[in-house]
Parts: sequence; structure tokens; C-alpha cells
Amino acid sequence: MLTLYHYDRSTAAQRVRLGLDEKKIEWNSVIVDTAMGDASKRPDGFHKLNPKGLIPLLVHDGFALPESTLILEYLEEAFPDHLCLTPSAPQERATMRLWMRRIDDGVHVASRTIGVCIVNRFIYKEADKSKLKDYYKKMRDQTRKNNDQINIELGLDSPLLKPSLTTFRRLFEDMDKQLALTPWLSGDDYSIADISLVVYLTRMTSFQMAPLWQNLNHLRAWFDKIKARSAYKTAVDDWGDVTAKKRQKEGQAAFEQIKSLWESVEK
Repeated sequence: MLTLYHYDRSTAAQRVRLGLDEKKIEWNSVIVDTAMGDASKRPDGFHKLNPKGLIPLLVHDGFALPESTLILEYLEEAFPDHLCLTPSAPQERATMRLWMRRIDDGVHVASRTIGVCIVNRFIYKEADKSKLKDYYKKMRDQTRKNNDQINIELGLDSPLLKPSLTTFRRLFEDMDKQLALTPWLSGDDYSIADISLVVYLTRMTSFQMAPLWQNLNHLRAWFDKIKARSAYKTAVDDWGDVTAKKRQKEGQAAFEQIKSLWESVEK
């Protein structure tokens, strides 16, 4: 049996839940909401299992594995008798990994910047100051810590926001171009590349930003196809989002400024 440390709205956790549910692997749930600034809620020994103190974390027969994309690849190898989400052709496998690599090449950091600038800064400012201080004291990821401090203070005026939106616009446009040629990102088959990247459309949509890519018809059709899959309902929709109302409110308030930055990106 597997145990997954996760929480509802985390993009990284969503992609792992999607992989688990697509492959129909049974798993135990342990909620660790690392986004709320309460380090005391982490289980004993959590940092020993995961030095960065972030989620998701998968534990399988005593083996602990952080990093969501690595978890997805591990599930492919550890459970070969379940649905395969990796293309058989070498070229398509390489294409799959190239798409997934973009996550670590800036997409995930950009995603957090956008989220903090639009809404999370309000959540953090409302949090218990002592708990928030402890949260940052125990945060092992220095880039995340430094970026958060800038983005919480400056919000939509953060100098990190436009580069992050540039990263997302170029990602979505590149995905749209690929999806004009093939039904899925790596080719003819649904793969962990699709699972890995769809969560960013989910996140941006929750911030009321979907109008930004209304012209990307292939991307929108791909998103609709994934949302129609049963695993999306169980892995994303059914887990909900405790910050949904705040995301909606702050996203609507920020939309015009975000739109202006988005449209100012050089093509």
C-alpha cells in the first residue's frame, strides 16, 4: 500500500493523484497543508522523509519519494501491470520528458509567483504571525522563501510577476502549437506529460484567468478532454479547494492588471 502526503489544491499533489487514479492504484491519504503557514501541522519525521518539507511525498513499502514528476515516473515503473501512461516509442517518450522538464525549468516557480501575487499574499497576511514566521524559518527552499517575501510585500507590483506570466504565456502557446499536430502532448497517447501540465490550467482557471487563453483553441479542447476523464473528477474536483472563494474574489480583482501584463509579452 502507498501513502501520499498531500493537500487539496496543490498542483504538484493534483498531478500525483491524477496518476494514481488513472492507474487505479490504491493509496492512503495524509493531509499536510504546507501552504497555510503552519509548520506545526507537519507529521513527526516529515522533514527526514522529505528534506524540503514540501508535498507531495509518496511512501511505498518504506521507500519515501518527494517531487511529483519523479513520483509519476516511479509509479510507471513500480506498477507496470496497471494502465501505462508512458509512450512506447522512444521519440514520444523523449518528447514527454521534454514537456515535463519545463516544470523544473521555471514553470513551477512561476506558478507559485503568480499565485502568491494574486491571492496567497492575502492569506499569509491574515495568518497567525508567529506561525507564519515559523513556517519561513523551517522552509528549506531558499528560492521559494526569497520569492515569497518579495511577492507578499509587492503583490501585483512585484518585479517577478511579469516574467512569470511570460513563462506561462509561452508555455500555453507552445502547448497549443503541439496540440494542433497531435491529440496529446507527446503524441497519440495520453501520458504523464499531459497529467503534469494540465494542473497549471486548473490553477490559472481557479484564479479566474481562463479568458487569457481563449484564442488557444487546441489547448482549450485538450483541457476539456482531460476534465471529462473520470480520474480528473476524483483526483481534482472531488478534493475541492478551501481557498476557492478567495481565489475567485482576488482573481477577479486582479484580472485587468494581469491581462495587461499578459498582453505585453513580446511574441
